[in-house]
Amino acid sequence: MGLAEAAAALERHRHILVTSHYNPDGDCIGSQLGLSALLVRLGKKVDVINQDPVPDRYRFLPGWERVRTFDEWSGASVHCDYLDKLDNTARCPGSATVAVVLDSAGLDRIGRAAGAIVPARMEIVNIDHHVSNDGFGQVQYVDPAASSTCELVHRIAKRLSKTLAPEEASCLLCGIITDTGGFRYASTSPATMRVAAELMEQGADLAGIATSLYFEERPETLSFLGELLVGMKRSPKAPLAWMSVSLERLARHGLDMSETEEFVRYALSVRGVEVGLMFKEQGNGQVRLSFRSKGRYDVNRLAGIFGGGGHSQAAGARVNGSLAEVEGPVIEALEREMSDGR
Repeated sequence: MGLAEAAAALERHRHILVTSHYNPDGDCIGSQLGLSALLVRLGKKVDVINQDPVPDRYRFLPGWERVRTFDEWSGASVHCDYLDKLDNTARCPGSATVAVVLDSAGLDRIGRAAGAIVPARMEIVNIDHHVSNDGFGQVQYVDPAASSTCELVHRIAKRLSKTLAPEEASCLLCGIITDTGGFRYASTSPATMRVAAELMEQGADLAGIATSLYFEERPETLSFLGELLVGMKRSPKAPLAWMSVSLERLARHGLDMSETEEFVRYALSVRGVEVGLMFKEQGNGQVRLSFRSKGRYDVNRLAGIFGGGGHSQAAGARVNGSLAEVEGPVIEALEREMSDGR
């Protein structure tokens, strides 16, 4: 299955649910907004639902208000976990017959938004570019060679013979920019650059997107970043550097965890470092690990040690415990694994 099957699924359904992973990033939000706006222009009814709200840094994208959290959506009526047991589904806040899951390696990655999916009456379409994708859904369009899920959505639009509106093109270009690190990662192929050019030709505002992403930081965010950089650590045993983000420090600066999404790149930017890592306290007895690599080490494999995954140069995982409990054992495990240079 692939592009043709995914496009056909979107064509044959009238009411479509679009969802993606928790802790949404630029590719998640950009692909959802670009695809949902296109589907609306095709005459579809679309619900865009995530576990978490749109981070502030992506609220410059046109149509971001279309995204609702699962709690907001389900609060409109009965809880959709039980819809398949109801005689009168008209009471449901939605009646979608297909769920399009974007940018998610597995259904576990969408968190509480999974409660909006009723497998008994919904086809599930899996559109993703993670090498760790587990192949869920009746329809899978998964291409690990693609730079981003936004690149796949662009292909779908072309398959549907639709020229993107400028707003849709901007959303997709934003996702491509963020998932390629501003076209710096090895996932940036010649095809990716051609897609970016086509999106600009269709009205995507490259300069405006770049300004919003990289030149609109709050003073509080930069002050917080300064503390992180001062506290950065580097392994004496492996080309590894890391930083840790506590909820207490975030609260002290008046920040949200979503504002730290790109900070791991600073650990990777140190000369001689091949893997950058950020520890992020989640507040639920877990710590999120965010990995980046310059290419010598496969961080999808490294994240897999802790039950996570992603791409060879960008991946993530979650481990149980506090920051103090997690940091030492994680670093020791990585030092052992990185000793063979993979």
